[in-house]
Amino acid sequence: MSNPQTGPDPIRLHIAAEKLPRDGLEIRYEANEAERAALARHLDILEVRELRADLTASRWRGEGVKVKGSLRATLVQESVVTLEPVSQALNEAFETTFVPEGSRLAPVPQTGENEIHVDLESEDPPETFRGPQIDVGPFLMEAVSLGLDPYPRESDVAFEAVDTDPDPKAGVRSAFDVLTTLVPRETKDAKGE
Repeated sequence: MSNPQTGPDPIRLHIAAEKLPRDGLEIRYEANEAERAALARHLDILEVRELRADLTASRWRGEGVKVKGSLRATLVQESVVTLEPVSQALNEAFETTFVPEGSRLAPVPQTGENEIHVDLESEDPPETFRGPQIDVGPFLMEAVSLGLDPYPRESDVAFEAVDTDPDPKAGVRSAFDVLTTLVPRETKDAKGE
């Protein structure tokens, strides 16, 4: 069975690769408060309110393990427009394949700088693991990271166009002219202006 633990990575979810039932292993994972707080720090966001995964781990091509299912999270980031907290619901399909190190199914290491190995049977090469357990935690963290909105903002807030090259003949002041009006009065007086 799986055993989530808090360690160097915010999320650790171990699967005993050698003891998988023939029909696959159902895994229900819910991050605890400490794991969610550590993940929020790791992702540099305000909060991870919820993180759940419903997964199935099953044998793949004899010696490999396929882990697939769904990942749900509620994340809170700072709006890039207003700097207010913005909530995001994440509901992603999750699928990763693992093979033991040294397996014939492992990705072929590139021997030269200009060599590329293409496996036509697989879109994504399998990940490798060492020992009797697979830690799925880092892959869950990666899925959450990739699902983050790169420009979070409230749904009713839009970026406004800013003219960075105003026409001086039209009487429009440049951004630098506007900034000079923000200088405190004492500073101007001290310079003798």
